[in-house]
Amino acid sequence: MAITYADAVRPGRAGRVRRCVVRKQPDPEAGGRGARRPALGRGKRRLLRVVASPWLFEGLLLVGLLALAYFEIDLHQVAIAFKTARYEFLIAVFAVYVFSRILHAIEWRIALTKVGRAPLLGLFGVLLIGTLVNTVVPASAGDVAKVQIAANRYNLPRAGLVATRGAEAVVNAIMMLVFVALAFALPGASVAPRVLLWLMVAATITLFLVAEAASLLLPEQLPHWRILRPLPERSVAWLRFHWPRFHAGLELIRRPRLLGVTLLLNLVGWGEDVLMIWLYALAFHLALPFGAYVSVAVAVALITTFPVTVGNIGAYEFLVTGVLALYGAGSASALAYAIGTHVFGIVFNVILGLLAVRAMRLRPRDVFQIAQSSKPSQG
Repeated sequence: MAITYADAVRPGRAGRVRRCVVRKQPDPEAGGRGARRPALGRGKRRLLRVVASPWLFEGLLLVGLLALAYFEIDLHQVAIAFKTARYEFLIAVFAVYVFSRILHAIEWRIALTKVGRAPLLGLFGVLLIGTLVNTVVPASAGDVAKVQIAANRYNLPRAGLVATRGAEAVVNAIMMLVFVALAFALPGASVAPRVLLWLMVAATITLFLVAEAASLLLPEQLPHWRILRPLPERSVAWLRFHWPRFHAGLELIRRPRLLGVTLLLNLVGWGEDVLMIWLYALAFHLALPFGAYVSVAVAVALITTFPVTVGNIGAYEFLVTGVLALYGAGSASALAYAIGTHVFGIVFNVILGLLAVRAMRLRPRDVFQIAQSSKPSQG
């Protein structure tokens, strides 16, 4: 039975009566907030953590893909493909990849036109470090690292940086749609049914129209909307402070000139991706129609944007091998190509990322550090 509040009296030093309060104790039988609940055993808690861990799903997926490769593909032929590969083409692949990263840094600097200024080489290093993080950490953590490093190092507002990444994603989606349509138009097998193409067209156009409307119609300062009235004053002040900075990050899709230049640079970047796919094919003695390389570039872009496993290990090989099979590539040659491009891509990212970390004199904890920068005046 619960104990109610009561007053107990006891003599004080001067003969006064001192009032003491006996706090109310929760009743376990009442099932209230303080009621004791049966605790799970240590073994059950550990089992629940293992089952809920994303590593379990990724591990099972990887084991399934490895088993599929073992029973369906001649691994001896895969080994022969690696033994006879022309690795001198990797030098050209590496050079093209570095240039594509520089081009991406130029795009990011254009997107930061109204947000703030940062050196081109600095943005280039931040991109390399972010790609390194994406290679070894799940859930696209590299994108978070890019924002954090750029904000801490160059005193750029995080809201503006997040908006620029979103604006660049819209531009990349438009260009991806162009190359998907090109893959369908070129002779040879296509990556997916045509209904998927029309769905992608509708989704991309809708995304662009919504982003363009938001960048043009939303005011530079936070409006006094009724929906904000129930929010605490602290939350409204937070939105009022970050709103102009987020608005500035959408300048890329608000100004036609910046949008046109970025689309052109993005087109060149996609061309570099297709060039790297073709150079890898030369290294592994694959002779396929041009549409195959475009389709593989699209597939790699999709699996990179929406990672399934850590570093896309297993999922990357499965998707690339399937796309190449649509164009008549042998299963062993396709798997060797997929493994080779993935492994060498990871090696390139790790080497360039570590060099960037050293050149920028960053410590591992600096990658995700959230520094509390002083708020600029709102005038």
